[in-house]
Amino acid sequence: MLYRKILSLMCAGSLVAVSAPNNSAGNDNKGAVTEKTNKTPETETQKALEKAKTEDFERKVTVRGSLFEALESALKKNKEILSAQNELMAAHETHVMNSSAFRPKVSLNAKYQHDAKKGLSRYDAPDRRSYNHAGQPIEGTGTIKQGYDDSVRTYGIGISQNLFHGFSDMAALQETDLEIKARWYGYEAKKQEVLRNVSIVYFALLAKRDEINHLKSLLEARQNSKEVAEWMYKTGAVKYLDVSQAIASVSETESKLAKAAAEYISYCAQFEELTGYKVPKNLTTPEKMFDENITEKQAIEIAKNNNPQIIAASQVLLAAKAAVKKPNPEFVPSVDLSYSYDHSYNSSDNTRNHQGDKYREKGSTIALQVTVPLYDGGAARAEKRKYIDLATKAAVDKEKLIDDIKTQITAVWASMAAAKQSLLSAKKAVEARQIALHDAEEEYKSGVKIIKDVLDAQEQLFEAKYMETRAENDYFSSQCRARALIGQMTPQNLKIKDSQFSYKKHFNKTRNKF
Repeated sequence: MLYRKILSLMCAGSLVAVSAPNNSAGNDNKGAVTEKTNKTPETETQKALEKAKTEDFERKVTVRGSLFEALESALKKNKEILSAQNELMAAHETHVMNSSAFRPKVSLNAKYQHDAKKGLSRYDAPDRRSYNHAGQPIEGTGTIKQGYDDSVRTYGIGISQNLFHGFSDMAALQETDLEIKARWYGYEAKKQEVLRNVSIVYFALLAKRDEINHLKSLLEARQNSKEVAEWMYKTGAVKYLDVSQAIASVSETESKLAKAAAEYISYCAQFEELTGYKVPKNLTTPEKMFDENITEKQAIEIAKNNNPQIIAASQVLLAAKAAVKKPNPEFVPSVDLSYSYDHSYNSSDNTRNHQGDKYREKGSTIALQVTVPLYDGGAARAEKRKYIDLATKAAVDKEKLIDDIKTQITAVWASMAAAKQSLLSAKKAVEARQIALHDAEEEYKSGVKIIKDVLDAQEQLFEAKYMETRAENDYFSSQCRARALIGQMTPQNLKIKDSQFSYKKHFNKTRNKF
């Protein structure tokens, strides 16, 4: 390790820089030796710091990729979106089912029936005697076979058409279309939810990668500080309390690093589940995710018009009102027209009398049926009251949803402001730690401070960068939540390619099917 070399050189007299007198002319040679001795650890330390800065720069350059590729992949492969898409496609068929009330019903009827019966008749009983031509009864006993065959074949076609059902069919179709539109915006809400989650997980991955890199650098710095503290304790320069604090800092950093690594693996699994592909090596940090000039009041107004959940609730309310306006079938007459054409063929044969009949029939029937309902036991009135209650519930649900969105916007805006302030503070802290590290390096060069002071300053810089990364992740996550709340987490707003499925085109294509 680099700092082991520093420690070996420091053992030869690096601490002399702190205690060597500067006003003694007789010690010029000794001072020269001391200065020469200090050049080596100074050079090694400078190289270590430059290497750390170079690695940090390379890491920042390497940590690049594309959030938008992840979002586009989620639109195509996310299972929640695909499930909602198929559910929406199935809902479109409801329009076809309800519009069938306006179309004629055509049926083809065919029937074949054959009856064959056989039996025995006894003629010895008084009431079953036969008579001759003279009218005299024929005495005797015996049986005679009798039976008949009868076959019927019928085929035809029937057509029926609904003429008027009190406009209830039209109202039901309108209610269905409004419910389908509510499902449209429910589908949009699901897409925005998935895109929001992908963005949050994406930024969490960026943050965890940065955290792991910062924690590794911090761990290395604290291990070096621990080694320096142990060496200085052996020389009597510090107390064992300093050593124990250094050991505790190393253990704390190791624990944070292990936790960050586990969280990174968890975020990778979530990312793969949401997007359908593995985490790329390069990830890109978008420059801007949200317009910070939007106030909380403006956000609430935007959400009322753009939040897909609110729009879906509005469509549900309109559908409930349409159901209330449906005519009451208990008092509305209905008119139906039907036409049928039949062709039947019948043949029968009596085996006793050896007689047979055959006949054919052709004919058509036209019927106009008018039905005026009088009373159905109160079911229609109960259904009417049910729709009124459901419409009231839909109105209350919409208002409750708007209140929930307002509460969430208030919380997210406060969180975003706090995250922004934390990020600004963290950036200032990083700048201050960088200046402190530079001052520590310069003072070390001049012999005012020792190498441990430089290591402590470097350790504080890494810790400040770690806190900056966490603050940046909180800030980006709150921006994603804010954007989704006001309904701007859409492919159009994000300027990414949407999937090939268009629910409006699919609905227009489906509704004309029969």
